[in-house]
Amino acid sequence: MDSSSIDVLLVDDSGFFRTIVSDRLGEAENVSVWKAEDGEEALETLADRSVDCVVSDFEMPGLNGLELYERVHAEYGLPFILLTGQGDERTASRAIGAGVDDYLRKDDIAEEGQLQLLANRIENVVAQRRANEKYELLVNNTPDEITQVAVDGTITAANEAAARSFDTTRSELTGTHLSDVLPKETAASRIEHGRRALTAGSAVTFQDTFGVRHFHNVAAPVSVGSEANSFQLITRDITEQKRRERELETRTEELAVINRLVRHDINNDIQLLLAWADGIDRFVDDEEGREYVERIQNTCDHIDELTTIARDFVDSIGSDAEFSLTGIDLRQILDDEIEKADRRHDNLSVTVERPIPSVAVRANELLSSVFGNLLSNAVRHNDSADPQVSVTVEVSTTEVTVRFADNGPGIPDGQKDSIFGKGEMGPESPGTGIGLYLAHTLVEQYGGEIEVVDGEPTGSVFTVTLPKHA
Repeated sequence: MDSSSIDVLLVDDSGFFRTIVSDRLGEAENVSVWKAEDGEEALETLADRSVDCVVSDFEMPGLNGLELYERVHAEYGLPFILLTGQGDERTASRAIGAGVDDYLRKDDIAEEGQLQLLANRIENVVAQRRANEKYELLVNNTPDEITQVAVDGTITAANEAAARSFDTTRSELTGTHLSDVLPKETAASRIEHGRRALTAGSAVTFQDTFGVRHFHNVAAPVSVGSEANSFQLITRDITEQKRRERELETRTEELAVINRLVRHDINNDIQLLLAWADGIDRFVDDEEGREYVERIQNTCDHIDELTTIARDFVDSIGSDAEFSLTGIDLRQILDDEIEKADRRHDNLSVTVERPIPSVAVRANELLSSVFGNLLSNAVRHNDSADPQVSVTVEVSTTEVTVRFADNGPGIPDGQKDSIFGKGEMGPESPGTGIGLYLAHTLVEQYGGEIEVVDGEPTGSVFTVTLPKHA
């Protein structure tokens, strides 16, 4: 059915009145009128036909208008407009008290040109009912538990989710007290938050727990007519969310333990190994022996590099980096990492195309890990006898771009998007793949971008774009 069309059932024992009113209402494109001369015929019509609104006279043989309303309301819940006689204010008052949607005096609408008043009232009550039905549909389809609660704690309405939560029906839940379905302490707390919402005239949010279940609640005041002294309680089960939060806290604690282990024990042992390798170096004369010493030193350097990456990775995910960003001197960080790379890799040649500008970027101290990993990556994945990296820096109004161009074998197009994923590495890679993942994670936290393209004529070019610090 077209949502703009309205089917009206007009009930009146006066054939003349029925004809006049139905003809005039039927002139509207969106209104269709069905007629009945008394209450019994109206009920028979409703049993066979769907209508949107009932308009009925009060004084009729058999069922009067109010009695008909009670039957229609109980069986169909349709909008109902009652027509009363001149001076029948008592009947009108009874009608409104019983729940009739609207009433009009017949004398008012029978006058010339006044039938539009009835048409307007019909459109209003039908539009209101349709809006209520849409709202009720939304409320009943939401997974959140929604109840309307009087200030004394009595549940006056509930959606399907609330009924399911308490293993009952909406009708059985309505009229009970919150303490009948919840632990007394929980019920008392929710009622108190609802009263606070009524006093403040705005929503109040809070969380509570009973048994093994956790809930996030919103108490919102209801400001509609006679229901103004009640509040709507919206409850969401967050038990699973709390479980995940506990798991995350446990993992964070475990990472902290690993971080302390990396910072202290493993690093100390690596430094001892390096010192011992340097100590025996002067006692090894033959070329084959020196090769093994060099391998030991290189492996220790690699382990030292990995522990640094692991430490920085834990720092990056274990702290709220987004709120601790500040202005970092790009030149100082980049100069330090180039010097470290030169010292760590004897065969590496790093050239800076032009002087690095003194500019502040929005980052933190872990920016050194981004540059350090890109430089180490250019060496460890380079099959050339003399690995080379060319570094250039460009500054625009809002951004700083740093490029690292190497003379390695390059990266296949099919892997360019995946190499920044955690654990990604080539089949011959001596690394873990976590270095580029860490670099990507940090640059994203800084609000920048990192990408890789083919170099000229060979190799790869890693580009890091960072926002300038305001």
